[in-house]
Amino acid sequence: MTAAHVHPGPADAPAGLAGLAGPLTAAVAVLAVCAYLLAAARLRRRGDAWPPYRDVSFACGGAALAWAAAGGMAYAPVGGPFTTHMAQHVVVGMAAPLLFVLARPLTLVLRVTPPGSVRRGLTAVLRSRPAGRLAFPPVAALLDLGGLWLLYRTGLFAATREHAWAHAAVHAHVLLAGLLFTLAVCQTEPVRHRRGLVLRGGTLLAAGAAHAVLAKTLYAAPPPAPPSPRRT
Repeated sequence: MTAAHVHPGPADAPAGLAGLAGPLTAAVAVLAVCAYLLAAARLRRRGDAWPPYRDVSFACGGAALAWAAAGGMAYAPVGGPFTTHMAQHVVVGMAAPLLFVLARPLTLVLRVTPPGSVRRGLTAVLRSRPAGRLAFPPVAALLDLGGLWLLYRTGLFAATREHAWAHAAVHAHVLLAGLLFTLAVCQTEPVRHRRGLVLRGGTLLAAGAAHAVLAKTLYAAPPPAPPSPRRT
């Protein structure tokens, strides 16, 4: 009698840097939190005010991202339940970005950077026309929600369960798009144009509706699954 076994696929043994994406993301998150706390401490030492709740917010965002990237949910998209994958998506694309943005890291960087060419350059980038277009709430919402529809309504989701590099790339997009959308809606940083509450609120409501529609379509028709592993 021959025992059945499963031939491991690319997701079972990720190769190269793709397999290190989770630990690297967690390490970068921890380093970012350390850098933020050091910058905030430097600001306070020179007598400037910086609310402690922002330190807590950024630290919680970094901890959430590190846990999702290399903690208990790190390999959920490879073979775990779809609900676990969605929990990971909520942490990476919604909770962590909100905590980061509420901590106002760009403002902190500008305040601790000495006057000179570096600060002027950072300010110029933040207030540049391309940055203003990206931070326009409908554009940011389209980049965020459009990526989710592309992920779950095409074969891309199946690819993330088969290829570690696709998994890493998708989660990088989810994080960056979530940061951009949250920044565009909250308007807490020094950007080119300050958008009105009506536009930002309307965009948030529309994005919520698009999320709800996507969720209902996933209940009705789950995303395409990857091919079943070969058994012998």
